[in-house]
Amino acid sequence: MKVSIVTWEYHPVMVGGLAVHCKGLSEALVRAGNEVDVITVGYDLPEYEEINGVNVYRVKPISHNNFLTWAMFMASSFEKKIGSLGVENYDVIHCHDWMTSFVGSNIKHTTKKPYVQSIHSTERGRCGGINSEDSRAINDAEWWGSYEANQLIAVSHSIKDEMCFGFNTPWEKVNVIYNGVNPWEFDINGDDNEKYNFRRNLGVNDNENMILYVGRLVYQKGVEHLIRGFQKFLIGHPNSKLIIAGEGHMQGHLEHLAWVLGCGDRVIFLGFKNGTFLKKLYKYADACVIPSVYEPFGIVALESMAAGTPVVASDVGGLSEIINHEYNGVKVYPRDADSIAWGLDRVISDWGFREWVVKNAKHDAYTKYSWDAIANQTIQVYKRAIEMMKQ
Repeated sequence: MKVSIVTWEYHPVMVGGLAVHCKGLSEALVRAGNEVDVITVGYDLPEYEEINGVNVYRVKPISHNNFLTWAMFMASSFEKKIGSLGVENYDVIHCHDWMTSFVGSNIKHTTKKPYVQSIHSTERGRCGGINSEDSRAINDAEWWGSYEANQLIAVSHSIKDEMCFGFNTPWEKVNVIYNGVNPWEFDINGDDNEKYNFRRNLGVNDNENMILYVGRLVYQKGVEHLIRGFQKFLIGHPNSKLIIAGEGHMQGHLEHLAWVLGCGDRVIFLGFKNGTFLKKLYKYADACVIPSVYEPFGIVALESMAAGTPVVASDVGGLSEIINHEYNGVKVYPRDADSIAWGLDRVISDWGFREWVVKNAKHDAYTKYSWDAIANQTIQVYKRAIEMMKQ
């Protein structure tokens, strides 16, 4: 099967989890014997590369101060690129996120090629409602993709609910396929000397607990609540540091908050991290916290589970579905500093419980959430879309 995957974000261009998802899925599809062309944004990267068997084609985006205009021009460029590669050669067009919905729709109507749309989040969920004209336009694009696609993929049952109730999408049209992870990439080896040297370089002493957050510094990620919870956790565990790996428009506010709460010297902002450094952060942390107030899935949870670091996560969205409370992680109430402090204490204070959680989480990462398993489920959706176009 030859597949065109259309996404505005693909490694090494990374804004959120979309790049991680598309890379993991594309490479797993290739391992399963398929041919995959990724159509994405170029910036200063090569126009074409073959990466781990995946053909990556990049278009140059225009420079424009209006985001929606930029997105529409980008979608048009994607469509032209697919045409130049020979759209008739593809068995299915798989589009990701709202920006690409018009690409899939136009190709479906002009060439009769099956169109699959993946929904990773919704504008209404991200923003807590439709609060501006831009928000309304994005919401409309999401609805259009859900209406036009032959088959839909939601990354969690939570997102499926948002689509079916928010867009009146037929229930049977939406396939829930979770995000994945290559667990062996995060289950790295390292002795105590390497661990403590790495932590010392971050500013974490040998006798200190290292609490980790990985993600964007935006409202929906709930980092403000994590800092408030960490300040309470310090009362019982004063020898602790909070490592924040990520960037976003709230960083200044969060740094100020930490100092106002009296724990500024205990919170370390690293900025955006990926690659081997990120894998070591996961491996050598004592706990990974995901304090989101809105989370369609949460790839960070899978990466931490694979690395063998216990997860403390908000009981929201997709996190509620992948974290089995006190089995493969600990769930806490969203927006609740006391609950976050309790969850951290639960995995830090009881080492027997910690080992139990880590063992179960690793097992789930390898057996339920590998990208190879996710790719096989996705292929079945492609086949259904192809059959629909034949009818």
